[in-house]
Amino acid sequence: MHVYANGILPNNSYDKHSVTVRNTTSFLQDRMTLDAGFSYVETEDQNMLSAGRYFNPLTSLYTYPRGESVEDLMMFEIYDSNKKRYVQNWAWSRGALDMQNPLWMMHRNIQNNKRRRSMMNASLTYKVTDWLTLAGRAKADLSVGESSRKLYASTDPLFAGGDNGFFEFTKEEDTHRYGDFIATVNKHWEQFSLFANVGASISDQLSSIAGARGPLELPNFFSLTNTNPYGASGQRLQERKREQEQAVFASVEAGWRGMLYLTATVRNEWHSNPAYTNNLSYCFPSVGLSGLIHEMVKLPSFIDYLKVRASWAEVGSPILWGISYLTYKWKQGSWSTSATRPIQNLRPKNTTSWEVGLNARLFANSLSLDFTYYKSNTKHQTFLVPLSGSAGYENMYAQTGNVENKGFELSIGYDKTWRDFAWSSSLTLSHNKNKVVELMNNYYDPQTDKYYTLKEYEVASMGGANFIMTEGGTMGDLYAYGDLWLDENGYIYINPNDPKLMVTDERIKLGSVLPDYNAGFRNDFSYKGINLSLLFSARFGGIVVSPTQGFLDGLGVSKASADARDAGGVPINNGRIDAQHYYETVGLGQLLSHYTYSATNVRLQETSIGYTFPKKWMGDRVKLTASLVGRNLWMIYCKAPFDPELTASTGSYLQGIDYFMQPSLRSLGFNVQLKF
Repeated sequence: MHVYANGILPNNSYDKHSVTVRNTTSFLQDRMTLDAGFSYVETEDQNMLSAGRYFNPLTSLYTYPRGESVEDLMMFEIYDSNKKRYVQNWAWSRGALDMQNPLWMMHRNIQNNKRRRSMMNASLTYKVTDWLTLAGRAKADLSVGESSRKLYASTDPLFAGGDNGFFEFTKEEDTHRYGDFIATVNKHWEQFSLFANVGASISDQLSSIAGARGPLELPNFFSLTNTNPYGASGQRLQERKREQEQAVFASVEAGWRGMLYLTATVRNEWHSNPAYTNNLSYCFPSVGLSGLIHEMVKLPSFIDYLKVRASWAEVGSPILWGISYLTYKWKQGSWSTSATRPIQNLRPKNTTSWEVGLNARLFANSLSLDFTYYKSNTKHQTFLVPLSGSAGYENMYAQTGNVENKGFELSIGYDKTWRDFAWSSSLTLSHNKNKVVELMNNYYDPQTDKYYTLKEYEVASMGGANFIMTEGGTMGDLYAYGDLWLDENGYIYINPNDPKLMVTDERIKLGSVLPDYNAGFRNDFSYKGINLSLLFSARFGGIVVSPTQGFLDGLGVSKASADARDAGGVPINNGRIDAQHYYETVGLGQLLSHYTYSATNVRLQETSIGYTFPKKWMGDRVKLTASLVGRNLWMIYCKAPFDPELTASTGSYLQGIDYFMQPSLRSLGFNVQLKF
């Protein structure tokens, strides 16, 4: 398979090649089966940009003076006869956003990434008896990646570290090996059934990275031998880490009369990451019970199927690497130790959860209903706690906290066929309530013989917006600092001696970026080979903020600032105030309470129309379907100045912040499917 795509920005591309081979062979009268596969994936991308103001051409493009011609930016470099080389053509100041010519950034600040990945897997299964099966599996995953950044001479010295340019090159290798052995029992008696497996596994991962970066000695000669590693932006890097996890596990499902099932699992892990600590082994159990009510009692005729279920489970997240022992780092020509004290009692982040639910099919199986209610608590989260100078470290790790999630998931489906016409519909609705029950309350540290308490903890920030966890709040609570000064009557205060706005430095809670509800509505229609599919999605509740809009207002390049100038100023109390002063105070001052919006949105997420050709046209051998597919086609309702579903990070935080992000995209495609 080959995929190639160009981004909406110039000189931004993505290229992917992949191939997969799989073979399954049976031996010994089909009692033994060998399944082997191989996959190879090669990707290459250039100038994959993220949000933020650094290395982002959108900052200077969005804020470019509206009275100037964008055509002037097209000649992004000009020849300097004194330096005898091309230099950046940018007549404007760097400004608060560290701006450069946007086309120079795309063509002369080049980021390249290449990755080659090989994946091999094999499994051997042997059916000992009609109720006992033995299986062994092995997997190997090798990934090699290279990345480079080239900043040409005359790039802003803030990024290049000098006038001659900058070069960075790193190479990464990741090798992951996995193997397990499982024995499976599947036994049935008159009234009882038993399905069980027991096994052991081992996972071994070796990762290494090596590279260097620094300002160039000779302009535009991009070689590591030409870099200065001892400057403020220079660095030599070589790291190697190995992680291994060994585990034994078992699961049992006992059934009675095909109507009542009891399930239990247990998994015990030994992980290398807690080395030099008191914890080396962890056990995670679970138990569940389900019953088929329609098999137990006589129900009304319109109920075809009814299942109820309940379960409880305890699971652990991957353990952080490299925080249980002292590490050394080479930076700017010298070695230094970590400023954070290693942790002596390292544990995995632990989540305990329970859920109840039901599944039903009604009216000759045409109507389906799935409902789940759940509650989970996650503990042993890792925090950085400041230490006093006498402790010898600046911080220490502490594992504590309790974050609760509870909510429900509901799905209703309808599926019906009338001769040549078929209609399938599904409605999904979900709700999750997140709450920080506890951060750190009298946490005892034996090394300092002190107790520590945290009532709030900042986990991420961007563009003046800060994610801060507080007891009783949520993990999506967003805060900002500063707002307009109000008088005792709640009006915006204006200094009578100097008609200027005054700003406080108080911290303001903007709201939570987490939604109250998510919904989806899908409909599929077919008639004599013609297929139509529509998917609507909706998000209700939560907030988003746009520092981008604040900068556009503050620099006078937005429609709002233009309208205010034309109107003679911004209406304040019973009068108007100068538009430039207002937006410079509110926008450039990043008073984000004025740039907070509802995240509620409804859209046509996806639609497709296609035709399935009669099989007889293909000699009754091939089923051919051709379709036109569109995604993100219509934003039906949205009050925010950007797509609220965009995120600046794939992690747990930084969602809901527009800090010069690329806009969301609408896509159209053509799909051909062959089934033999």
